[in-house]
Amino acid sequence: MAFPKRMSIGSWKQPLKPETPKVITFDAYNTLYATTLPVMEQYSIVAKKYNINTDPEQLKQRFPAVFKALKKEHPSYGKYTNITAIEWWSLLIRNVFHPAEASKEMIDEILSRFEGEQAYKVYPDVLDFLKEVKMKHPNVVLGIISNTDPIVDILLKNLGLHDFFEDHIYLSYNLGVKKPSKEIFDRAIEDICSKVPGLLESSSLQDLKRRCWHCGDEATNDLHGAEQAGWNGVLIDRHNKYGYLSKSFEEVERSADLLSIDKIDSNCDASYKLSLKQTDTLFLKERACVVSNFETLKAMLL
Repeated sequence: MAFPKRMSIGSWKQPLKPETPKVITFDAYNTLYATTLPVMEQYSIVAKKYNINTDPEQLKQRFPAVFKALKKEHPSYGKYTNITAIEWWSLLIRNVFHPAEASKEMIDEILSRFEGEQAYKVYPDVLDFLKEVKMKHPNVVLGIISNTDPIVDILLKNLGLHDFFEDHIYLSYNLGVKKPSKEIFDRAIEDICSKVPGLLESSSLQDLKRRCWHCGDEATNDLHGAEQAGWNGVLIDRHNKYGYLSKSFEEVERSADLLSIDKIDSNCDASYKLSLKQTDTLFLKERACVVSNFETLKAMLL
């Protein structure tokens, strides 16, 4: 097969379909779920209750610098600087609103809002995909590999997702390594194999990795990180923000600031509707592909 190679959703018939996966892992935020409204709009809604009137657009433009500075001062959500993840996010909120004075009560309300369905929504195609995996291929191991902190465990439970992944949740905060490092994927598969030893009964670890798939919304961390670790990498690009799904195939570079904005500027319903307009799969390499939604991925893998 010559690359890049575009496949229509109707092309996925045997024998073109890949072998049934043994392991499928996912990034969390903006892959499994997204915000119901852009983050800074939600911050502003809460702030207004505390007599702080802010322009969400100004907060959004301020966010990348605040986020970058806080990651530098307190890397890994404060794990190595003796602050908790809650304190880390509290600092971020306080600094985003500066020079306005964000009270502790206001910050606590924002943090509480972002623990569940008031702030987030699971993509409908994600739920369909997860349920179909469980129904058609109950032996496939589902997991999460995410560059985040343990607060995500609360959110996954509140969104009804946690049970799909059981104890196969691998966070950069806990492991001390992060995507796109090969090590985080290696640590994940080693732990999965220790818990599901049957995965290696009839294959080597190298062969097993060829049937491991990781899905996420960032090209470097998810697509390339997984592929370079010997897995299959899937970029879920609902907005075609990287340009891979354009007919002209014009790759778009995403700067650190743009990636920061991506994190806070999502609307789950709008993103989902837009993603359904594109149903092709684009293979960049044998083990690196791009899709717009999980319906397309379901046609290919399941």
